[in-house]
Amino acid sequence: MALSEHEQRVLDELERGLYADDEQLARRLQKVSSQTLERRRQRFAAKAVAGASLALAGLGVLLVGTIVHYVWMGVGGFALTLAGLVVATGSRRGSAASGFASANSAGSNSASGAANSGTTAVKEKADRARRSLFDFFEERWDRRANGS
Repeated sequence: MALSEHEQRVLDELERGLYADDEQLARRLQKVSSQTLERRRQRFAAKAVAGASLALAGLGVLLVGTIVHYVWMGVGGFALTLAGLVVATGSRRGSAASGFASANSAGSNSASGAANSGTTAVKEKADRARRSLFDFFEERWDRRANGS
């Protein structure tokens, strides 16, 4: 359930007051959020490496199965390759950037404002790139539709 504007303002004021009153707590929370980001990055990198290794092993099994004419080995190698690619490019739902942005969404005050500004800048740049690409294709569509 979403908070009303008044409740959100009160919560933000309480959070700012807490950070202002206890600098040690603010530093500790900042440290925990950066560790969480680092752990997520490491986990994502480990999954990518493991998936790529599994995909390469699957390709090897696939090639060996093709050379020795064992269909079951080729099918197994294909399944391993596919599984490795799924692991390597799996869901980025809990990726580092999105997790960091959601972890600090309520805390855009003095303790985490600098970290959020970097994430926001990246998101704005990606949105601009998407919009410009969309505009490019829309202009091409209009030119084709008008016959020019």
